[in-house]
Amino acid sequence: MATGSEQLKVMQELAKGFEQTHPGAHINLLPGTSSYEQDIRVRLAGRNPPDIWNTHGWSRDRYANFLEPLNNQPWASRLNSLMDISMRTNGGEFYALPLDVAVTGIVYNQDVLQRAGVDARSINSWDDFDRACRAVTANGDSCIGAAGKETWTGGNLLDYTAPGMFTQAQLDALQQGDFEDAPFRKMADMVSGWARSKFFNVDYVSATNDDVARSVALNKIAFVFQSNGFVQTAQQYNPQVNLGFIAFPSDTGEQYLVSGEDYALGVAKDSPRKQLALEFLDYLAEPGNMERFTAVTNNASAFKDVKPTLGMMESSYDYWVTQKHTQAIPIFDRVYLPNGMWSTMTTTADGLISGQIDPAQAVSQISTSFVSLYRKKA
Repeated sequence: MATGSEQLKVMQELAKGFEQTHPGAHINLLPGTSSYEQDIRVRLAGRNPPDIWNTHGWSRDRYANFLEPLNNQPWASRLNSLMDISMRTNGGEFYALPLDVAVTGIVYNQDVLQRAGVDARSINSWDDFDRACRAVTANGDSCIGAAGKETWTGGNLLDYTAPGMFTQAQLDALQQGDFEDAPFRKMADMVSGWARSKFFNVDYVSATNDDVARSVALNKIAFVFQSNGFVQTAQQYNPQVNLGFIAFPSDTGEQYLVSGEDYALGVAKDSPRKQLALEFLDYLAEPGNMERFTAVTNNASAFKDVKPTLGMMESSYDYWVTQKHTQAIPIFDRVYLPNGMWSTMTTTADGLISGQIDPAQAVSQISTSFVSLYRKKA
């Protein structure tokens, strides 16, 4: 949760509420930074983990040995099944409280598309997306927003588009450690083509994600590959910005949405304050508190008894999820790639967008990292 974000503000309010009902307790909230993942690694290596930390999608596959299992907590039976594939073990254990569930598509600015004569819901293939981008750029706007100063925004491009490049057999092979070049090459060719066609914001190299959000809010960028929480950031610059999302095109099957934990909190199993930390998670899991948090993420809830507040994304959610029953696929790198690949995905995407590497080099980079990390896993 970044400094100044609506999510952090609500979490601070919830922490104060907990402190008021638990005399002597103090929750010290530390905002996330660009080095968050590395900071956690260092603290774990030094056997000095935080009492509670945001597991950013890796509660089971990276942090399980350091976290307290939560399946016996009083709220565990209220969880729905949305997160089972990416958070639970085969034995049913899970290690983090999911504060929300990201049901993610391609976020779009309706006003930018309307100016360019593009109907967002007519984008059913990547060829359709390419034509939409050409219409947007011909109109003087940028098609895709990403931030070179925060390379995870580019990493999302690969992570979110990847599922539609692979057949199920190829996905199964990945999980067995068999790397296949062709789907990754197709993905790299596409992103490189977008860069050559100048679909990205012109300030990509120097841009932060706040810069991207500002440009989207000011109706200068058509699409971003981010979760619905992006809406809150854009609305800080223009409360009237008109955003929605569409499902991802697929080259191997039906269109899809990406689903996974966005914010999730785990408790260090060896924390001297473990009981208090678990009580804080119990407090957060109360329906009223979960509703307060999902209201600032524009995401679905992991709880059966919590109605999400999706804000301006409500109509998109209703269309793609409720009406069309669009399939939801787990976040690619968390299920199909070995631990540590996310860093390679972000640097590779950055290289493709900035033109520092070509698609062949991108595939080689990903392949080398995959083989090395899979061997470590084995």
